[in-house]
Amino acid sequence: ARERAAAPGFGAPRAGGSEAPHPAPPRQFFRMAETQALMERLENAVVKLESLLSNTYKVAGMECGTFNGVDGGVAPHVEAFDRILSSSVADFLRNSKILDGDVKTHAEMVCAAFQAQRAFLLLTSQYQEPQESEVAILLKPISDKIQEIQTFRERNRGSKMFNHLSAVSESIPALGWIAVAPKPGPYVKEMNDAATFYTNRVLKDYKHSDLRHVDWVKSYLNIWTDLQGYIKEYHTTGLTWSSTGPIASAASLLSTLASGQSPPPPPPP
Repeated sequence: ARERAAAPGFGAPRAGGSEAPHPAPPRQFFRMAETQALMERLENAVVKLESLLSNTYKVAGMECGTFNGVDGGVAPHVEAFDRILSSSVADFLRNSKILDGDVKTHAEMVCAAFQAQRAFLLLTSQYQEPQESEVAILLKPISDKIQEIQTFRERNRGSKMFNHLSAVSESIPALGWIAVAPKPGPYVKEMNDAATFYTNRVLKDYKHSDLRHVDWVKSYLNIWTDLQGYIKEYHTTGLTWSSTGPIASAASLLSTLASGQSPPPPPPP
């Protein structure tokens, strides 16, 4: 068999050929380099997707990205997730914008996290489940969004809206249901219960003085109620992947994001 020429510095003899070659790096080295490059491209693609979603609907004054799953021809479970985005998540963002400040900023991060999860669910509708290590790579954009939300709360402990930030921060790991089996629904309920510890404080502070905060609490908790119903219908014992098509990879998620099935143009006002 023909020997492959070694890359300079990796297995090539030194000038003169008198010294023994350096040992070739393990295959994992190249695998790690390729994975890192894909991760950077993946994260950039997610950022572009979020920008696209935000800008498209900002023009029309629509909230948090409204998707048209029927016309877009997406799978039923993606279409159902779109309905959550365009209802309870959009209501939450709307109420957060009314309160403004840190609450508004935090809510926009929540929307970005849901958009990242929508992209992942679109992938699962088109590709088969890969190895566990590859799934971890595919989940990174969502886990990064969760971390960003929790970090924002930690950096704003002096905020007048700290209980609002805490309710979101303590429950946003519910988006990790996609990695939970066989009971992702009860996991989301646990996270919802964590939120209520802080939303009860919000209600105590504002239920007799400012009903805007009461509306905010209701809209936030509705997200997790709706998500539990969604999981019960489509992913009862764990995330559902396509039974056909190629095996999913970071490259395929990039392809999914690039091909889009992102929101259609907004309707005229």
